[in-house]
Amino acid sequence: MTPNPHAPRPPGDPGRWTMLQQRIDRSFWQWDRDLEAGADVPTRFVILRPPERLDYDTFDEAEAMFEAMDEG
Repeated sequence: MTPNPHAPRPPGDPGRWTMLQQRIDRSFWQWDRDLEAGADVPTRFVILRPPERLDYDTFDEAEAMFEAMDEG
């Protein structure tokens, strides 16, 4: 099967990216950043609406913004 060339892609920042939600104009990602062995992995939540990128520390804050974009 050929990959969809229009599928959202995460930024190139190192770490593990997981798509949480997507709309036609934006995508919502969980970013687990890589750190040195034994360190806690800081998670960020990222909304991509090209060319914008919005980074959040908490899921609730990011999800609220992602949903509010439907109203704009």
